[in-house]
Amino acid sequence: MTKFKQASEVLQPGQTAVVVFTHGEHFSFDVAGNGSSGKWVLDPETVKEVDKVIIYLRRDYENVNRIFLGNFAGLRASNLPDRYVIRFTGLKEVGAAEANWPNFASAGQNPVSYVNG
Repeated sequence: MTKFKQASEVLQPGQTAVVVFTHGEHFSFDVAGNGSSGKWVLDPETVKEVDKVIIYLRRDYENVNRIFLGNFAGLRASNLPDRYVIRFTGLKEVGAAEANWPNFASAGQNPVSYVNG
């Protein structure tokens, strides 16, 4: 299993991504990797510029921070004001994070970050 220290290591040079931390409550995808995540507070204009979505999944019953990578496929409004659901395609589990969330995403405690490859 590939171990990542930073979100930028997940990307190819020149790619950009929105990176989100989740426990999995609003994270779902089908066998083809099509799905969605969250009810995130984010800037829709910034997110629309990214190529990829990186999911940092930490489930309470697992001892690993699982990392998924997919293609950004758009946003949709959630049922909460000023929050959005991120849609993606081709999502695959690509490894695990050695680092905790603030170090992996350079995000502090914010559950959404942006990164360049």
